[in-house]
Amino acid sequence: MDKAIKLIIACEAFKGELEVFKDSIQVNIQWIEQALHNVPDKLHIKVQEKIQEAETYLNPGDIVLLFLGNCGGSLKGISSKTLTLVHPNVDDCIPVILGSMERFKAIQAERIGTFYLNKNWIDAGEDPLSSSRKYIETYGEKKGWKVSKLMYKNYTHFTLIDNGCYALEKYRLHVHEACEKFGKTYSEEKGDLKFVGAILNRQCEMVTILPGSQNDVSKQKYQSRKAFFPEN
Repeated sequence: MDKAIKLIIACEAFKGELEVFKDSIQVNIQWIEQALHNVPDKLHIKVQEKIQEAETYLNPGDIVLLFLGNCGGSLKGISSKTLTLVHPNVDDCIPVILGSMERFKAIQAERIGTFYLNKNWIDAGEDPLSSSRKYIETYGEKKGWKVSKLMYKNYTHFTLIDNGCYALEKYRLHVHEACEKFGKTYSEEKGDLKFVGAILNRQCEMVTILPGSQNDVSKQKYQSRKAFFPEN
């Protein structure tokens, strides 16, 4: 890991991946609840709170790695009065877990209707099957299923990412069950940890936010994990 980095603020979606690099990570990791990616405004506030907290114990000019994607434009306007902030120039966590932006784009070109899943998202209840159970509890069986199926109607594949960080058998069963209930095709994609390593070593395209300036990175250009609806 780049020794200039003094703190990592990371989304819990990357817990398994960063655990693989634990021997090289010599700094503290402040975790952000991954469910917040669905509410970008709250995610923005939480990240800013973590940064302001870090300003109280890090030295002016110290580098903080934001191990996050710019989900929903949540990193736009992020700033620090005293610290230098860096984060990967990605709009979502999917390319990082798959191993590259090129890999993500290739899969999207082949199957645009892909909803991606990994262990951490399923553990956090951020998946179609878990979401449907919440809707059923809230609205009842009939309406809950109607809402759930509408949310995911334009997806064709539920795709589990396997980048070798954890045992996946029970997660395969979970996603297979979701596919059966929603009428989707099950698929798996091999992920790669090289993007994670590149971020930790600042050897990929990064956004740098100097002390006293604001992040002007634009809102995400795609919504790879959100339920989406037809335009008409």
